[in-house]
Amino acid sequence: MKKTISINLSDQNFSIEEDAYEKLASYLKSIKNHCGDADADEVMADIENSMADKLKSSLNSYKEIVTLEDVESLIKIMGTIEDFDREVGGGGEVESDEESLPENKTKRKLYRDSDNAVIGGVCSGLGAYFDIDPVLFRVIFFALVFAGGSAFPLYILLWIAMPEAKTAHQKLEMQGQAPTIAAFKNLAKTGKQIQDNWKKRWQKRSALDKIFSLPLVILNGLFLAIKKVWRALWPICLFCIGIFLTVFSLIGLAAISIGALFMLLFNNPVYKFSFIPITELTAVVPYTWLIITGFLSLAIPAILFIIGGLAIIRKKNFLSFAAGSIMVAVWMMSGIVFSALCLRYAPELKQKFDNYYATEQVKQVIDLAEIEEIEVYGNRLNVFVSANTSTPPIISGRQIDLSSLEIKRENKKLIITQQKYQPEATCINCHLSSMELVIATSTKLKITAHDGADMFDETAPIPEPIIEDNNLPDYENSAPTISE
Repeated sequence: MKKTISINLSDQNFSIEEDAYEKLASYLKSIKNHCGDADADEVMADIENSMADKLKSSLNSYKEIVTLEDVESLIKIMGTIEDFDREVGGGGEVESDEESLPENKTKRKLYRDSDNAVIGGVCSGLGAYFDIDPVLFRVIFFALVFAGGSAFPLYILLWIAMPEAKTAHQKLEMQGQAPTIAAFKNLAKTGKQIQDNWKKRWQKRSALDKIFSLPLVILNGLFLAIKKVWRALWPICLFCIGIFLTVFSLIGLAAISIGALFMLLFNNPVYKFSFIPITELTAVVPYTWLIITGFLSLAIPAILFIIGGLAIIRKKNFLSFAAGSIMVAVWMMSGIVFSALCLRYAPELKQKFDNYYATEQVKQVIDLAEIEEIEVYGNRLNVFVSANTSTPPIISGRQIDLSSLEIKRENKKLIITQQKYQPEATCINCHLSSMELVIATSTKLKITAHDGADMFDETAPIPEPIIEDNNLPDYENSAPTISE
């Protein structure tokens, strides 16, 4: 039986055996004493972060305690102080020459290099992976912009697929260096080793080589200028995006909540929709479930947008993965139920609209006995004069529309007037539609339309075309001439 201790290593909690803890603490203390300069804190932070990742990868559901063997294996990978002195030449000072870089190499991994990034670090990451100047990749993407515009989707795809090299461990993997103590020390001292190597290679090039490489240098300067502008403007754009998402999502959520709460609490509303009382429509569908699922389907995305906007503004995550997963699951379930209810009851609602007495399409026969003249007034009346005298005169439209007409006789004149419509205050989407007056007439019946009424007369004679130019030659009386 061994005593265990709970420790915090690089903001990660571990349960470790007491003897393993003592060896790990002594190892870290010796590294810190050996560094002994202004960069000690930065180097130690990188080393502890790398050690925490390696210890975490050695644990699983069956093994939750860090043992002495785990610490010894970790020290073997990271290297001892003696290994560090051998790699840097024993003097403790890191040389910047390319030949003095550690020989302990490992397989490179593809990351986005945000330290040398112009936009997203894709080209600089590709350059680090292939050990090539990233300007070449930038030129390739620049050329692809004018080759069908394929650069944009390709760059976005690589941006998403390539993880960013945030930690010192990842930056070493990007450069193909093993995460040893010497490597962390070299990274802290030299900053960006690959970039320094490129500078040294440029200094060693011949004059002719520099002339041929001048366009790449100019383009690199252009990309660096774009990078500075991008870094200056991007935080402002990001802040504006966060404000926009938060404000408009709050307004949308407030409108959705007020509407859903009102409809849920007001079981017997006085409102009408397209002349149909809402109470008659709600009796057809499961009203409560429809309101609840519809509210969740619209409100949850608004809440997520609000949280996303606040996260962008404050640069802090306000939503855990578990809470986000639950909200997305509830949103998907409510959306499925709401869609299923809409598909299930949509035909019944359509039938309700079609068969409601006020909006039902009806036809009314008009008596034209002893009528010699018809006058029509109103912009919603369309008069069709038919030559087929066997068809009775009818006026067709919705019941609610026909009720707005006034039909009266004055001697032998029939006057059809469209009355002014006063919309109901509680009626939503309520407006009168057009009506059709079809009359089979003879030439003795006079029909006139006023106040915007349209009339289409099939009995009217077709006017003959008028030739305006009277100076055209007479082709009928002129003989053709044949020129030799």
